Amino acid sequence: MTVTAGTTKRPRKAQLDPVEKLGKWAAIFAAFLTLIPLPIVVMVSISASWVQGLGGGLTTEWFERAWSRMDQAIMVSLQIMVYVLIIDLVIALPASWFITRYRFPGRQILSSMSTLPIAIPGIAIGLGLILSFPHLRDSGWLLVMGHVLYTVPFLLGTLIPALNSPSLRSQEIVAYSLGMPPLRTFFTVTLPAIRKAMLGGILMAITLSLGEFNVSFFLFTPTAQPMPVFLFDSYLTGRIEQAAAQTVIFLAMVLIPAILLEKFQTQKPGAA
Repeated sequence: MTVTAGTTKRPRKAQLDPVEKLGKWAAIFAAFLTLIPLPIVVMVSISASWVQGLGGGLTTEWFERAWSRMDQAIMVSLQIMVYVLIIDLVIALPASWFITRYRFPGRQILSSMSTLPIAIPGIAIGLGLILSFPHLRDSGWLLVMGHVLYTVPFLLGTLIPALNSPSLRSQEIVAYSLGMPPLRTFFTVTLPAIRKAMLGGILMAITLSLGEFNVSFFLFTPTAQPMPVFLFDSYLTGRIEQAAAQTVIFLAMVLIPAILLEKFQTQKPGAA
């Protein structure tokens, strides 16, 4: 057998099977359908007239009008988000700890039921809360409850696997064997170990709470109108250009935690 000097074989590219090819093109098509409306909304928001498009001239007037009208809705959304995060953590931390650290009859059923609201449509959550607690609607707390039911399963979904980590269990056993009290073990061993998972769940809850429409549409009040409902009303009753500008501002609010969440999830283990 002779080998020609100076020649090297190029590695063959991995061939995708038909299912992988279909999945690849389906993902590209889905991304295209998701992203294509965004430049159109931006174009309408800076055009003097959406009928004429950019050919009718550019303006920032719609952003100036949009900001002057939506400040109250932004504050309502931010207030709801803060309340939801506090209640989510108060519920999710003890619940995930109880599910992962104690064995009791029905433990697996309770763990499964904790994420059940993910499968329930927001319309059903909103309507169920209205029928169950009608006296709370005017206070605005029913809207907060709806967002909590919608977001807390995602926080549980990040905390339970983190608390079930075998390495964390080992660290806790070592701490207990050294005589460290349970509360101190939680704050010095457990909490630092799950902080990344908790931060990921918090960012997810922020993104979901800010962008949730179905629950908000059923539970909002005239004095507590969050941004998704405000945008819907703006598209129905106002200038389409102004509504587009409001949508761009709102997207910027929602995309910031979404981008942070994406960077956080793709961060390599052990990275600072």
